[in-house]
Amino acid sequence: MSTFLNPIEYPDATDSNPAWHEGDAAGLRYRIDSGKGGAGARTIVLIHELGGSIESWDGATAGLDPAARVIRYDQRGQGRSALPHRPSSIADHVDDLRDLLDALATDEPLWLVAAAAGAAIAVTFAARYASRVEGLVLCAPALDVDPQRRHYLLERAERARTEGMHAIVDGTLANSWPVVLRSDMHAFDRYRERFIAQQANGYAQASEALSEIDLSSALASLACPCLFLAGEFDVQRPPQRVEAQAKQVHGADFAIVPQAGHLMAVQQPAEVAARIDRFITENSR
Repeated sequence: MSTFLNPIEYPDATDSNPAWHEGDAAGLRYRIDSGKGGAGARTIVLIHELGGSIESWDGATAGLDPAARVIRYDQRGQGRSALPHRPSSIADHVDDLRDLLDALATDEPLWLVAAAAGAAIAVTFAARYASRVEGLVLCAPALDVDPQRRHYLLERAERARTEGMHAIVDGTLANSWPVVLRSDMHAFDRYRERFIAQQANGYAQASEALSEIDLSSALASLACPCLFLAGEFDVQRPPQRVEAQAKQVHGADFAIVPQAGHLMAVQQPAEVAARIDRFITENSR
């Protein structure tokens, strides 16, 4: 068993026998869904949101190209991955992704599909390792932080550390999963349970890393196909803000996902998967 194993009993864990990568700095839980393969088979990497996990992509994964190799993983300190003993930055998360892909011998150009704060990892990775990325799909991307939002992130991080995840869950989900989108209460309740099961310090560290980002210059440097998706009811990253970021990338596409908020891959998985799959199919080399 991995020395990095997080002892938390994590609800709705996708794998009863998960795979683990023990890197130099972090132990990551990951899963590979291998399709039919064959000539032209693609590799798609799914990167979850702040407070998310592999399970955030369960609904959407089924709608992706059945021939594709789909990789998803829990970021350091989140889901069931280990938490290093020092603060982490977005650069550390990018190093984790690079090390995981190297360990899996994944060096061909691939597609990065990222949700919310995970988009910061995807964009930074694509800017740093352009030859390894065929394209990006960014769902409700969190790529910069205004001063008011930065204060909120830091305050919430400290509250998670001192009072636990129970103390912040309802306030957080009020923004990311508003009442108007809670027609499927089973899905909402299971997500809430997974959120509460997160490591508080891991969540806090990830929040602090997110509070420092401004990827405007990285967006301008991207040369690969990019799709920006915004949730119709996303109060954290509303459509007009996501569209403005899409305009910073030459040739990027932008679309609004109806009846979705900040957690669109969980709230509207079939619709999100269809848009991802169509974009990748139309833009793959």
